[in-house]
Amino acid sequence: MTRTTHPAIKAALKPFTLLSEHCQRHLAEAPENGIKVAGIYCAFAPEELVRAAGMIPVSLCGKDEKPIAVAETELPAALCPLIKSSYGFALSGTCPYFAAADVIIGETTCDGKKKMFERMAALKPVHVMQLPYAADSAPAKEFWRSEVQRLKAFIEDHTGRVITDEGLAHQADLLNTRNETLMAIAKLMAGPVPPLTGREMLMLMESRNVAVDLRAYNAMLDDLLQTILANAPEESQGKKKPRVLVTGCPMGSGSDKVLRLVEELGGLVVAQEHCGGLKSIFRPVEKETDMINALSDHYLGTPCACMSPNTRRLDLLKDLVTQFRADAVVDATLQSCHPYTVEHTTVADTLENECDIPVLHVNTGYSPSDTEQIRIRVEAFLEMI
Repeated sequence: MTRTTHPAIKAALKPFTLLSEHCQRHLAEAPENGIKVAGIYCAFAPEELVRAAGMIPVSLCGKDEKPIAVAETELPAALCPLIKSSYGFALSGTCPYFAAADVIIGETTCDGKKKMFERMAALKPVHVMQLPYAADSAPAKEFWRSEVQRLKAFIEDHTGRVITDEGLAHQADLLNTRNETLMAIAKLMAGPVPPLTGREMLMLMESRNVAVDLRAYNAMLDDLLQTILANAPEESQGKKKPRVLVTGCPMGSGSDKVLRLVEELGGLVVAQEHCGGLKSIFRPVEKETDMINALSDHYLGTPCACMSPNTRRLDLLKDLVTQFRADAVVDATLQSCHPYTVEHTTVADTLENECDIPVLHVNTGYSPSDTEQIRIRVEAFLEMI
C-alpha cells in the first residue's frame, strides 16, 4: 500500500496536473501571436537558447506504448521503446506538442535516435546537436561549444531574432530559480517521512516540461514548497519502510511501471536520478560574460550514459545515496537501450562495493506484459532489505 499525502499538499499539487492543458492552449494561440514553438527530446538541448529567442520550448511525447506499432512500420522492432514511442507519436500525429512544433531539436545520445531523426526530418524541420562522447577533454568541450553556437544560429534563422548574452543570462536566472526550487522540494524527500510519493514527485518534475510562463511556474513551485514546509509529515511510528533510489533510463507518465511497483509493494521512492528526475536539475548554470561558453560547459556536464567514461553519474549516485539515506537502488533500464543497460554493471559494482547498498536491475519496456514478473522480483528485493 502506498502512503497518503497530506490533503493541503495534494491541493497544492493540483495546479501542476493542469499545466499540460494550459500549455496546449498557449501552443494553439502561438501562430496567431507570431510565436514559434520548439519541440525538445533531451536534457542536452539548452532551454535558455530557445526561450531567449522568444520561442516556447516543449518536451515531446515518447513514453507510452500505444504508438509503438505505428513506429514499427518504419523502424526495426529491436530499437528501444523510447525511440519507437517518440517516432510513433510523430508519425501518427497523436502528440499535440509535436503537431504544434515549428522545429524539432534532437541530439545524438545514441545511434538509434540519430537515425530516427533522419526519418523525422521528413515530417518537420529537425536540428540535430552532435554530441561528443567524452565530456572532459579540451577538444570535446570546443566541439560542443561549436554545436551550441550552431543551434543558436539555427534558432535565430527560424525566429528572425538575435539571441544576446543578456537575454541568455536572464533566462538562466529564471531556469536556475526553477531548478533550485525543484531541488529544495526534492531534498525534503530525504526526511524520515517523505512528504510526497515518488509518483507525485515524478509528476512534478515532468510538469516543468510544459510550463510556458516561467515566472508563474516558479511562483507555483514556491507556493508548493511553503505548503510542504508548513505541513511536514510527522515521523512514522510504524514499521520502517525501505528507502529506494531509482536510477536508469528516463521515466514519465506511461513509463513509470517500476516506480509504481516499488511503491505498491511498500517501498519509499525517496530520489530519482534518471533524466526525468534530478540528473538535469541538481546544479545551476554558472553565468559568465560569454553565456554560450557557460551553457556549453553546463549541458556537457550532464551525467548521461552516452558519455564514456561516465564517472559523473557514479559520483552523483554516491552523493544521492548518502543525502537521501537510501537503503537500496533500483536501476530501471529499457530493453535495447545499450548505454544504460551496459552501464548497469559499473553502477552496481560501484554502489555495492563503495556504498554497501544492494542494487536491483530491472530491464523492461513500455508493455505491461512483464508487470507481474517484475512485481515478484521487486517484492523479493524489498523483503530482503
